[in-house]
Amino acid sequence: MAVQNAVLFQDNPLQLTLGGQLSPINVAYQTYGTLNADKSNAVLICHALTGDAEPYFDEPNKDGWWQNFMGDGLAFDTSKYFFICSNVLGGCKGTTGPSSINPTTGKPYGSQFPNIIVQDIIKVQKALLDYLGITHLKAIVGGSFGGMQATQWAIDYPDFMDNIVNLCSSIFFSAEAIGFNHVMRQAVINDPNFNNGDYYEGTPPNQGLSIARMLGMLTYRTDVQLAKAFGRATKSEGQFWGDHFQVESYLSYQGKKFLERFDANTYLYLLRALDLYDPSVGYTDVKEALSRIKACYTLVSVTTDQLFKSIDLHKSKQLLEQAGVDLRFYEFPSDYGHDAFLVDYTAFENKIRSGLEGEFE
Repeated sequence: MAVQNAVLFQDNPLQLTLGGQLSPINVAYQTYGTLNADKSNAVLICHALTGDAEPYFDEPNKDGWWQNFMGDGLAFDTSKYFFICSNVLGGCKGTTGPSSINPTTGKPYGSQFPNIIVQDIIKVQKALLDYLGITHLKAIVGGSFGGMQATQWAIDYPDFMDNIVNLCSSIFFSAEAIGFNHVMRQAVINDPNFNNGDYYEGTPPNQGLSIARMLGMLTYRTDVQLAKAFGRATKSEGQFWGDHFQVESYLSYQGKKFLERFDANTYLYLLRALDLYDPSVGYTDVKEALSRIKACYTLVSVTTDQLFKSIDLHKSKQLLEQAGVDLRFYEFPSDYGHDAFLVDYTAFENKIRSGLEGEFE
């Protein structure tokens, strides 16, 4: 089924938290399953940093980013729930972002695209649900950057959902994680083709984006997984200063593959939204913000996660508990590290199933 499109904020522009506005806003979205008569089985999926509106494809030879988790009888049971997933504001897969045409100039926004944060992203998601006639959600689920979105939903619209499922995401991004993002952004910004973000009529900053993706991949994986997959194996025809080791070849491949599906500006804007995430924006402090949460909240931590580390998830657990949130917390190791929520079905299945229903596993 083709991605669907909604045009929102045509009459009343979206006023952005950090200043500026956007109008209109195109939103690419997809739905799965069937909405029941009383509309009580709707679930919103919030995607991670480089995801899109299609976590699942019901056709051969095509895989979505949650392909092995969705389907009839699976953790995301399409025979039981009605799932909605949209590409985030600032994205490059159909929703308005830096590569979209600015109606004022007739050219891509590029450097003129305004700064956005998570609070803006969920306002657009809320507008999409209003457009679809969804007035309440059974659950909101998200991993990584999507977990931040799910958390903010529960704060800003506390009566709109029954359950929140946050997979591998903390309340705040750590200093180390912000540091990784800074290095990745600098790789893009210092590419000679970046042109301050206005590269759409020329050559895109592919080298910088590829390097940024390689570093990002190292934060998503674990040393155990890389050792098992590659060890110190070398390529038979490797380059001494290039892909000499198999692990180097793997990272180079991932960097080049990323160029086929992602925009450099979107990467910069969404990385900064990750850095800036603060649930207390608009409230007195974080405790006041989190105390607004009425939903049953499931938080899942992977001890081997090298991006959203266990210590940060435990801090988040403490903040949620201190705010009186009805919390279910799970923690376990996985060779897949941060990417476990995308690939380790066995470990996550029951947590997702129980989280969607607000039950303990």
